[in-house]
Parts: sequence; structure tokens; C-alpha cells
Amino acid sequence: MTTLMTRVQSISAWIWRRSAAAIALALIVLALIFGYRIGSPAHKDDANLADSASSTDNPAAPSMYTCSMHPTVRLPDPDAKCPICFMDLIPVTEDSGDGNEFRISISESAAAISRVETAKAGRFFPTAEIHLYGMVTYDETSVARLTAYFPGRIDRLFVNYIGIPVNEGDHLAELYSPDLIASFEELRQAVRAANTLRSDSEFIRQTTLDTLTASREKLRLFALTDEQIASIEDGSFSSDRLTIYTPINGVVTHLAVREGDYVKTGEPIATVADLSRLWLDLEAYESQLSTLRWGQRISFTVESHPGETFEGRISFIEPMVDQRTRSAAVRVAVDNKDLRLKPGMFASAIVRPRIAQDGPVASNDFAGHWVCPMHPTIVKETPGDCDICGMDLLPAESFGVVGDPTDAEAPLVIPRSAVLFTGTRSVVYVQVPDTDRPTYEGRQITLGPRAGEFYIVRDGLTEGESVVVNGAFRIDSAMQIAAKPSMMSPTGGAHTGHAHGGMNPTAPPPSRGHASIPDAFLFALKPIYAAYLDAQEGLADDDLTIFTQASVDMRNALSFVEETALVGEALAIWRRAAMKLRPNTTITTIKEARAHFEHMSSAVINLQRRFGHKGSDTWHLAHCPMAFDNKGANWLQRGTQINNPYFGDAMLRCGEIREAFEPIDAAAHEGHNHE
Repeated sequence: MTTLMTRVQSISAWIWRRSAAAIALALIVLALIFGYRIGSPAHKDDANLADSASSTDNPAAPSMYTCSMHPTVRLPDPDAKCPICFMDLIPVTEDSGDGNEFRISISESAAAISRVETAKAGRFFPTAEIHLYGMVTYDETSVARLTAYFPGRIDRLFVNYIGIPVNEGDHLAELYSPDLIASFEELRQAVRAANTLRSDSEFIRQTTLDTLTASREKLRLFALTDEQIASIEDGSFSSDRLTIYTPINGVVTHLAVREGDYVKTGEPIATVADLSRLWLDLEAYESQLSTLRWGQRISFTVESHPGETFEGRISFIEPMVDQRTRSAAVRVAVDNKDLRLKPGMFASAIVRPRIAQDGPVASNDFAGHWVCPMHPTIVKETPGDCDICGMDLLPAESFGVVGDPTDAEAPLVIPRSAVLFTGTRSVVYVQVPDTDRPTYEGRQITLGPRAGEFYIVRDGLTEGESVVVNGAFRIDSAMQIAAKPSMMSPTGGAHTGHAHGGMNPTAPPPSRGHASIPDAFLFALKPIYAAYLDAQEGLADDDLTIFTQASVDMRNALSFVEETALVGEALAIWRRAAMKLRPNTTITTIKEARAHFEHMSSAVINLQRRFGHKGSDTWHLAHCPMAFDNKGANWLQRGTQINNPYFGDAMLRCGEIREAFEPIDAAAHEGHNHE
């Protein structure tokens, strides 16, 4: 029995040795096949838009190959690498677009993959939304400044603190003045002489009356009222002190004296301001002035009354632009009878003018009204005099601010997303009608002002043409790959030289570091970096308000960046970063803000690594391993002390500094390469 068992075990071992090798070999073969299928290059929709069209509609084998990042490269070798970025090449499609060099045709599937959407250019009055910021201040025409009309001593001060409300005629202070007492006596003597005059001489009589008139006028110039002068003449006023009265209703905003002070002629005593009328002083940038007009309605908010909107009208636009700030003052007259607004409050204002072909649509709100040319806040429905300066009022029509809205010409308008900017040119892609396949034509246009989410078109389009509002970048990439005129290459063309060892000797050297980046672009990044760092510090302080304001600053900064001279990898990095940096207007909690800040950090760090930053400060890359459920997150900050934006005060010092970024030298951008 033992011998039998031994033989069975020997046979089993022999079979296992022979079959194990076969099984292992089969598993290795299957693994190789499976790995090849997984590792084989997938179809790239974003990079191969033109190739997608070709694979569906043109089965002919391509004769040239190009780089999806640098489409000006043309090489016949499919195994060659891009001489600029060393990426794999892709086939070039020979899609002529009906023989028109400004057109390109793509397949239905490629259009669907690119999510191409179009909208018709139409004529209507778009509404612009202009954001202005400023401060509530006093109406300077409703401020009374009391000064000393004669030297004297403040014996009693009835209004002895700032902010006290006063009415016209309220006593303000009592003054003792030897000069004033002497003037009182001069008046009494002149009155007595006039009453006891017995001379028949006309000269003496006239001289006496002139002396009396001069004595009265002297006291009137000392700011005495007619009642006070009359009481001095009839002897009912016997005090050696004079009471000063408040000239207007308002609030005491300044006191320059205290009881016992001696004042000289012309020195200030107090200031009273009528707060029932205020001014809102705003700052408008040079680019915003073309859409602002006198009399336009404006709405604004202040932090002390959240959720409430106040209104006023533009009453003055400064005729000069400040050379330092490139802005001009815009003044709004505000009714404040309920005294809810106070001077010194910060305000955020919005003007929403309707834009016509030649500018804002003129309003007829002031038709038939009369305006003071010196004080345009004085508007009346009938002719008359200005309440402030006494000038004759003029018809509002003479100021050019009144018009018939029905006579305005509606402008040609397209959505903002349809326009591709190159810094000096504006390009749109127009859908060509009645074609077998989706065909698009590149068109350079002339733009007018932006109005909200629309642009006014001056030239280059006609009403009813369909422009691409989504997917235009994909179409432009296909135009570049096809060596046709595009946004970044207005003349088209490509490198067609022969490849030697995978390298084109005529191609430019690879771009590394910060080389060949224009200074204008680098300076345009400065406000973007500043807004990001403000957002980081706001989140570290658990302050959602600062983050929200930084998001507004970020949006404004992004709108001023021009992509001039950015091509290839640099352009791609910038556009990817810009998409992540666009503010999320739906953020209402600090948690949502921190989630969005992670995307902002990723974008800014990429910008810093590729382009660097101008200035004198060194920035530091910090890392928190516990952020987002221990996933970890990075950010840039000023200084080396950790200020964690993802946890704030809860774990403000959690993290570590991993890298430092020195500011770049302006001389390094003169076209030299720095490894």
C-alpha cells in the first residue's frame, strides 16, 4: 500500500511540473495582451479635433503630421517628435473648407464632441452693468462754516460737542468784544444825533444820516441780524456780549473753539452741515466714462443696511482724468431726509445704462425741466433762479442730456463668449449656412463697448449671421492644425522642412523658464497674484467678506490680461489657469470658499512656476497634510509663518513651508533664456 501511494505522489508531482510551466506561460501571454490594450494611445478629442473629422469623413492616409501644442510644425515622419516640446505628432487633415482658406469643415461627431453652440447676431439695446465704488460725504452746498467777524472772547459756548443737531436760529455761542461794544456805542450816538438834529444845512443833515447808515451797515457786516440792530438802536439791548445764532438746520460737524478762547477776525468757530442732502462720491475708470451721463439713475448699497438699495442720480462728472489713478470723480446727489445714511460710509454702486449704437440711450426724464448750469443738482419744473447762486435756470435740453429713446439706433450685438481676443484683434467664427458638414469661417471684427454679457459690433458682421459662442477655441485649434489663418496665426502657414533625426533645424528652441514672455503680460499678472494673496489671508482670518472682495478683484484683473505673444505651452498654461481662477459667484459659506480656493491655488502655483512674479517680495509654497480629509493641499503665501487658509483659526499654524519663489528680474525677460 505504501508503495502504491508513493507511485501516485510521484506521478502527481511529474504532472504538476509539466503543467505549471504551461499555465505560467499562458498567464504571461494574457498579461501582455491585456497590458497592450490598456496602454495603447486612446483617441484624444481635445488635441485631435481636425483628426476626428478626418477619421470619419476622409479615410485617406495622412501625408503630414503636426504637433497639437505647436501646430505650425509640419513633418512627414509619423514617428518623429515635436522639435519644440517633444510631444508625439498627430495626422494633419486636408480639410479645405470648400477651398476657402478662412473656412474649415468638421464632422458632425467632432462638432458634438466639441460642444459647438451658435447664436445669431441681432439688434437690440443691451444693458451694461457698471460697478463703481466710493464714499458718502457732505453736500458741500449745504454746509455753513461760522467764522469770527470781529475779534473777541468766547464767554459761553452753548453747542459744546460735535454731532449735536441744531435748527436755524438756535443760539451757538456768546462773544465779548471791545470792538463790538464800541460799534454799539457808535450806532447809539448816530441815532441820537439824527433824532436831535436841528440844523437847516442840507450838508449837515445828509452827513448825519450817512453816519447812521454806515453804523448800521458796520454791524450788519459783523453778522448781526436786523432785530439785533433795532434793539441796539432803541436801547433795549444793554448786554456787553453778543449771541451768535446757527444759520441753517443741520448737525455740528466741527468745533474750533472752547469757552474762554480768544478768536481773531476770520478764525473758524464751528461748522454746521445739513445731512438731509448728501453726496456720493464715486471713482470711474477711464474705460467706464463713455457710458456715464449726467442724470442717469444709480443704485448703491452700504454695509450698515444690508439687503437694502438706495438710489440717486448722477449730478456731476469730473471733466479731467486723474493721471495717477486713471479715473474721474462721479458725484451722485442723494436724498437723505430720514438721516439713515451718514458721511464716511463706503458704498458699492451700479449703473445700468441701455447702450445704443453711439453710446448710452438718452433719457427723456428731464424733458421740460430747468437746471442750474453751476449747480446741476438744482432741477426745477419751471423757469426761475438757482437756490444756491441765483443764476437763471436753463432748459435741460441745452445740456444734451435729454433725447427721445425711440430715435436711438439699436446696435448689432453678439454674446461675449463668441469673441476670441489676441490683444490687437478680435476674432469670431461664423457658421456657414447650407453646407453638407458643419463649416465655420474665421472673421476679424471691430468691437464697440461691452454691455453686460454682450459686445457691440462696429464692423465685420451682419445681422442674422450665426457666431460660435461655445467651442470656438476647438475650431481655432483645428484651423491652426490645418495651417490656416487663426486667432494666433493671422496669416496661417507652417514649417514644412525635412526632419533629420526627429529635429527640425528651422524650428525655434524649446521655451524654458521665463524666457520670451513679454513684460506686459508679466505686469498684468501682478493684480491676479495680489487678489489671490488677499483671498489667502482672508480665509486664514476666517473672513468671508475679504475673500468675496478678493474674488471681485480677481474677476477685474482677469479681464485686463491680454494674451498677446503667448503661444504654445505658455498660452495653454495661462488659459487653463484662467479657467480655474474665474470667481464662483454662488459661494455663500466659508467652506465653499475654501474648496474653490484649492482650485485657485493650483492655478496660481502653475502660473508662478511657469512665469514667475514681478516685485520685491519672496513668496512661499506651503503644504497642509490634513486639509480635505487628510488629502492635503498647497497654497502660496507671504512670509514664512504658516497662515493656513483651509482651517483658519482652528489650526492656523498647521502646515510646512516647502519652497520659496524669488521675484524675477525684469532684465531676464529681454529675450534671453535662463535654464
